[in-house]
Amino acid sequence: MQTMDLAIIGGGPVGLEAAARAARTGLATVLFEAGEVADHVRAWGWLRLFSPFEWNAGPAGLKVLRAQGTALPAAEALLTGAELRAHYLLPLAAALRSRVEVREGARVRDVARADRLKGEALGEAARAEQPFRLLVEESGAETEVFARAVFDCSGTYGQPNWAGPGGTPAVGERSARRAIEYRIPDVLGARRGRYAARRTLLLGSGHSAATTACALGALARAVPGTRFTWASREAHGAPLRAIPDDPLPERVKLTRRANAIAAEPPPGCEWISRSRLLAVRQADSRGLEVDLEIDGKVRRDRFDRIVANVGYEPDDGLYRQLQVHACYASLGPMGVSAALLAAQGPPGDAPADCCIAADALGPETLRTPEPDFSILGAKSFGKNSAFLMQTGYEQVADAFSLLGWNAARTTGAR
Repeated sequence: MQTMDLAIIGGGPVGLEAAARAARTGLATVLFEAGEVADHVRAWGWLRLFSPFEWNAGPAGLKVLRAQGTALPAAEALLTGAELRAHYLLPLAAALRSRVEVREGARVRDVARADRLKGEALGEAARAEQPFRLLVEESGAETEVFARAVFDCSGTYGQPNWAGPGGTPAVGERSARRAIEYRIPDVLGARRGRYAARRTLLLGSGHSAATTACALGALARAVPGTRFTWASREAHGAPLRAIPDDPLPERVKLTRRANAIAAEPPPGCEWISRSRLLAVRQADSRGLEVDLEIDGKVRRDRFDRIVANVGYEPDDGLYRQLQVHACYASLGPMGVSAALLAAQGPPGDAPADCCIAADALGPETLRTPEPDFSILGAKSFGKNSAFLMQTGYEQVADAFSLLGWNAARTTGAR
């Protein structure tokens, strides 16, 4: 059987950066993407990033594109997801195809050692004597691929949290899941017809929910009959708390706009705090009936649409047969989770910032009990949403430095 040097799961920004670095070091590499390259970026393509292009392009990827003379956006440009995909991610994928095996439409279902059970050789370097076996579903058929190392860069965007109490499904939420929008809808663009002159329940209190709230607020002022209820769990005086000395001006503006909408919502609209979604039912062909607990009292209401911007979590089932030490709170690898908690300080008044200092993370935070297996990118942060692409690119360099069997070849590739 052929054994690849490296298998990369996920063809998003971090996966492509890993592929670019692997190509530079001459590793036999295969990249698996369940859909098309940068599919998750395309899903939120209409959104404009808070951070400039120079933060959202990786050093290895930039070297590949500059070497072939690709025209790149200005370093300070604030791109939409669609622009980032079109002007950076897709050209990078195209440039790598001659040096890395890129397999789109290939979903990795399971990763394990070829001949080691989860409980064997606990914490021993001997586990690395067996290659990883990846079970891959492609064109309706399953195949197996073997690799000496695996980087899981599959992200979390494809696995939204449940909207019910404690992160579990509300009563009826499983049945109504297809009728609930868990991503940020393009309310003022492609999805306008779904929300104009309709009544929407918006759940969530982060920047995703704030983005949706601002769009719904603008639509409510432009189209009569457009109404929404914005419900969040927190008991603060505003849905979003400002990040002290926030280095991202666009995020500051969003926080102010969203809090202003909550303070003075358009006619027929409201923001409610200390609320929980208890139940959801299909009322008729168009509407949904919900039970909301607000300050300990249950309110039954009816909405045309539900948007649950309640965050995402990693699919840890992919590596359930590997020795991965996961955080009991975030579901991310323990090393990264512990470093994030230390960098952000104890729970208190200040909300978490995504701009983690460069020295807060490092190679050792990526190390798991499973040799040569690393979880990179947003997935490494687990349920913690304080993630920047720039952090993922730094993790890629760190992950290569952990490949003991390839240390000599990766030296200087940072």
